Amino acid sequence: MGLLAAIWFILPAYVANGGACAIHNTKPVDGGRLAWDGRRIVGDGVTYGGFLAGTSLAMAMSLVQFLLAPELFPIADASYADALLLGFLLGFGALFGDMTESFFKRRMGIARGRPLPLLDQWDFLIGALVFASIIYIPPVTDIVILFVLTPLIHYGTNVMSNKVGLKDVPW
Repeated sequence: MGLLAAIWFILPAYVANGGACAIHNTKPVDGGRLAWDGRRIVGDGVTYGGFLAGTSLAMAMSLVQFLLAPELFPIADASYADALLLGFLLGFGALFGDMTESFFKRRMGIARGRPLPLLDQWDFLIGALVFASIIYIPPVTDIVILFVLTPLIHYGTNVMSNKVGLKDVPW
C-alpha cells in the first residue's frame, strides 16, 4: 500500500490516542485500586471517558474516511458497518494497548507521565494492529512503515499538545 495508505489506515488509532488525552477528570478504569504489588493497576491516566471519547472519535474518523475515499478503504466491498467496526477496533485497540503499557509501567515503578521510550510510541500502535487484525491485516511493508513513522509522529504531536496545554509533558 505504501506510506500514505499506511497512515490513512492507522489514522483512526492516532485520533483515538490523541482524543483520549483531551478528556480529563473522569473515573479511572482501575477505580483507584491497587495491584498485588501495592501500586495502582493502571493509574489516573486511563479513564472511562478517555476510552469512550477515543473510541468514538476513531469510529467517526473511519466513517469520514470511508465517505471521503471509499476506494482507499482497506477492506474490499466495505459498508458503513465495516467502516464503523474497523474504527472501533483501531480505536479501542489503540487505547487497550496504551492501558496495557500503563499496567506494565506501574509494575516497573514508572510513574504516570514518565517516559518509556519506544513503548510509549508503539503501545497504541500494537494494540490497534492486534485488534484490527480481527478483520484486516495490513501488508508487512505497511506495518514496518508504521513502526518507523509512529514514534516521529507521536513525538511531534506530543510536543504540540504540551505547548497548547493538552499534555503536562512533551512525551
